[in-house]
Amino acid sequence: MIEQPETGGYPWHAPPPRRDLLALTRPEIQGRRAGFVTRMLANVVDAGVVIGVLLGAYTTISIVKFLWAPQAFHFLAPNFAFVLIIGGAVEFVYLTAAWRIWGRTWGDQLLGLRVISFRGTHLRWAGATVRAALCVTIPIGLVWVLVSRENRSAQDVVLRTSVVYDWPRRDQVTS
Repeated sequence: MIEQPETGGYPWHAPPPRRDLLALTRPEIQGRRAGFVTRMLANVVDAGVVIGVLLGAYTTISIVKFLWAPQAFHFLAPNFAFVLIIGGAVEFVYLTAAWRIWGRTWGDQLLGLRVISFRGTHLRWAGATVRAALCVTIPIGLVWVLVSRENRSAQDVVLRTSVVYDWPRRDQVTS
């Protein structure tokens, strides 16, 4: 005969215990400046967003071109410099708008980061614009985080900004 567990039912009938693993670690690092690895991963996600936008635009242009003249259709072959310039422009607009409006990009959101001014608030349009321009033109500035005791990139030092861990509060998280 099989004995029943002390709970009176089979284990698969009882709901699993609720664990909020993020709540265990959040208070310890909430508001601290983010390190190199976290920021780099957020940048990789953001680069994926920009590449997705570029691929979407290329696909849309190709479809329109095909529908306009199917017999004369051929895929566009832009040169590398053109793609870099357009990609940089898309990244610039994306970073500027995201940092000004939400204080974070999609990569930052995914990794629980926020870009703040020296006042601890969202960047203003001017600050977001200059920071985005510096990040697009001098991306190697992120490496300064590795030698900075305050985990600040070269762009953060110049503009007095910070990238901090900032997850939603418990009352903002839906169950």
